[in-house]
Amino acid sequence: MTSDILQEVITELVDKRGLLPVLPRHLHHFTALGTAAQIIEYDNVRLSHAEYSNDQRELAQAKETISARLLRRLPDPFFDTVLAEYQNRASELDAYIFCMCMDKAGGPAQDILSQWRAYGQDGRGAALTLDTGHLSRIVAHVPTMRINPVMYSDTTKETFVDLILDSGLASSNSNPNAADATVAALVFATPLMKAAGFEEEREWRLIFMPPLLDPLPKLHFHPRRDFLAPYFDLSYVWEDLRPRLLAIPELQATLPSPQRSITVPPLLPIEGIMVGPSGHQDLNVRALGKLLTQNWNCDRTLRDPISKPRVRLEAGFAHHGYETGPYIPTTVARQPARLTNRHEQEHTRV
Repeated sequence: MTSDILQEVITELVDKRGLLPVLPRHLHHFTALGTAAQIIEYDNVRLSHAEYSNDQRELAQAKETISARLLRRLPDPFFDTVLAEYQNRASELDAYIFCMCMDKAGGPAQDILSQWRAYGQDGRGAALTLDTGHLSRIVAHVPTMRINPVMYSDTTKETFVDLILDSGLASSNSNPNAADATVAALVFATPLMKAAGFEEEREWRLIFMPPLLDPLPKLHFHPRRDFLAPYFDLSYVWEDLRPRLLAIPELQATLPSPQRSITVPPLLPIEGIMVGPSGHQDLNVRALGKLLTQNWNCDRTLRDPISKPRVRLEAGFAHHGYETGPYIPTTVARQPARLTNRHEQEHTRV
């Protein structure tokens, strides 16, 4: 029911009202060079707790927006219940996200200087290009995981919440679980709202909201500034948690066609890597090329380019005040491999 409400509302905003973008062919993740190397080496990323983001007021403002739209519907028995339960669940919201961005209108995302400054180590990091078709396949087989665009304008946020409330109310006469489904949809919508000042980012989020399990899922903690930020490994969610979630009939029923045994080779669908400008850009490009070859069993000669996914490795960019050498494209073939039980190995988590 929750997924039905969300899908109905998102379809309305994308197809009929044009307030949300269609999922693009590619999304991009900007990060530090060392983190990019770890992502490549271990075929893994972190899903970080949304409350520990750069803007720690982000979730609080989203909760305020949702509560304000609910208060406009009172007094009403249905919305009284939804408001009380939403505020109860939102107070301990447990959402874990991996952030990406889409290309800007008229140009690639790698041309957005603010992304390099904020997330790409002030231009010295890297931008990873991901295939969203593959990401969607992962989402389709993991209960409580979604990939959605971030909302920035107040109008879009309010419309999104109002449509969830309308949909929940419309089903309340025939569905005794309508209030619970409405609350769950609102909880999932909470980490999709961001201040209008960040609109240039055109962000999309891979979101995982773990249900209560016994034993509890294994969290890791990353020191960040003056606090510890909780996170899940995506590989752990896929390999360990997914089978446990699919064993719960109520969660399995939320997926269109769940499969307990499915191969996703490799887990991360990286199709391109752009290395930001720095004094050692050429060296960094060559180092990442060696890393791709070593960890993905790549064939740099591309003797079999059709059967092997390829990763485009590039040095960019020579504008926006940065001076770099010539644009250097390198294409590396990526050998598909079946997923292993990576959680049994000791490694640095990304």
